[in-house]
Amino acid sequence: MEESLRYFGSRVDRLIRGVDLSREEANLLFRQILKDEQPDLQQGAFLAAITAKGASAEEIAGIWQAIYDIDTVKVRPEVWGPLVDNCGTGMDGIKTFNISTAASLVAAAEGINMAKHGSRAITSRCGAVDILEALGVDVECGADLVKKSIERAGIGIFNGMSRRVHPSALYRILSQIRFGTVLNVAGSLANPARPEYALRGVYSRELLQPVAQAMKQIGYKRAFVVHGRSRDGSRGMDELSSLGRSYVAEI
Repeated sequence: MEESLRYFGSRVDRLIRGVDLSREEANLLFRQILKDEQPDLQQGAFLAAITAKGASAEEIAGIWQAIYDIDTVKVRPEVWGPLVDNCGTGMDGIKTFNISTAASLVAAAEGINMAKHGSRAITSRCGAVDILEALGVDVECGADLVKKSIERAGIGIFNGMSRRVHPSALYRILSQIRFGTVLNVAGSLANPARPEYALRGVYSRELLQPVAQAMKQIGYKRAFVVHGRSRDGSRGMDELSSLGRSYVAEI
């Protein structure tokens, strides 16, 4: 046990010093977090350190792999045409309403198969799950029912904070923190339906390339990763902006 604590701690120390982990290291450490094999303080230190440093593409992909492999219910909707996800990371400085959810409803109405993977608000005013619940959607249903919704209605949402979607550990972690972390990026990519097309908003311009590169590593065929600015450029949003400049990375 002491050896495991020291190894984990040494990697947290590297993150604090601004040194990136490999995909394999990030995967190994986050598997230990998901399995609750490290003390709470070590787990929290990892999330804080990697978020403060700024996660690399390799780290995002490694954490995604751990979540998808051991804590995600897998489904494959049988639909004609591409399966698309759209979402934002949250953690931005403008706190807009949940634009991605409204956009997904419009897209589905036009015949695009939308497989959303969202959560309740952690740092924002309203998350995708919050707004759909207010509209009367059963956001606590299992992944199989969401699959049927996508097949029959062209849209469904997997609740990223539900034990019926991520049964082992993700709920435990997300329910205990009230600040944005690398999970806003890597966790949201762990979509049970594994779509290959996406429009994803990020809260920082510096995340455009790492997130796009991570998405390419984990199998996306085509995607746009976007970040918008306020009119005066002082604040950012995890959306395309109608007020100021927008920045886009394309796969």
